[in-house]
Amino acid sequence: MSRKTRNRTGIVRMGSFGELEQKIKEMEEPVHTQFVETLEEAKNSSISDVVKSLTEALASFLNRDQVRDLVQKEIYDFKCTHTIELKKDGDVVTLPDEIRHYLFPEVLQTVDLSIPAALIGPAGSGKSTLCEQIASALKLKFHLQNGVTGTHELTGYVDAHGRYVGTPFRSAFEHGGLILIDEVDTSEAGALKWVNTALANGHAAFPDKCDPVVRHNDFRIIIAANTWGSGADRLYVGANQIDASTLDRFVFFNFLYDEKLEELVAGDPSWVKKVQKYRRAADQEKVRIVISPRASIHGAKLIKIGWKPSVVEDRIIWKGIDKDLKERILKRAA
Repeated sequence: MSRKTRNRTGIVRMGSFGELEQKIKEMEEPVHTQFVETLEEAKNSSISDVVKSLTEALASFLNRDQVRDLVQKEIYDFKCTHTIELKKDGDVVTLPDEIRHYLFPEVLQTVDLSIPAALIGPAGSGKSTLCEQIASALKLKFHLQNGVTGTHELTGYVDAHGRYVGTPFRSAFEHGGLILIDEVDTSEAGALKWVNTALANGHAAFPDKCDPVVRHNDFRIIIAANTWGSGADRLYVGANQIDASTLDRFVFFNFLYDEKLEELVAGDPSWVKKVQKYRRAADQEKVRIVISPRASIHGAKLIKIGWKPSVVEDRIIWKGIDKDLKERILKRAA
């Protein structure tokens, strides 16, 4: 038996309920028949609906927590697949199955239309990974550029020997490809404004040529940042302001943590839920702490090889946090 659920983006996720089916087979009639019918009815529902339906069918045998644990284990055992269709030159292309952030379809559609996109989200939310997946889906070469401190980091320059030194931006602009300018809010606003001309006019000046270089038809651009371009905040103190004329050229996405994706990638539901509780508690305390999905993913790996969860917490969650703040976060997370 297989199950399909449709998440908030309309992406299909599939998996098996092998252990659950085995439990059903061990039951006697008429409970067995009732349970099978309930599972059939629930298989196209959300996970919470599945748990609710199965709990009602097994009220005299298992409580809700036991049912949730059983279903949850199956969720983490299956290969999460996303079926996404992309219209290309009149044809419909079905992308290969892959675990992706819930905003992937919207960002993909935006970039495919040659509209510049901006991903604004906390550290570790998967912005760079999504950009690589976008490039792969569109069959474009992926180029990465970090925050720009000077225009030459975009245009390139001619060295003392008269040789031109290129940049990822130049390669993508002239020959096609997807360029990600990461940590863009650490850039100098004036240097970044050079991009405006390249995006607005379809051509740009580079130091090795007298004539402007024409933008390639397959040039695509995404910028990623931790802030909205308004300057530093309590978490990202190194962020700079970005000129409004630059921001105006991009479609913005509020790229938050995808907690379902985090659970699937980490593979340890109990540890991940604890990390997510600590994250929410730290946010409520409004302190300068980042508890990203990396804490879930790295922690799950260490626990799997035998590290005690308390040790993993000290190394990954509580690093540099004083005792009083730790106790406040623990109290909120309880």
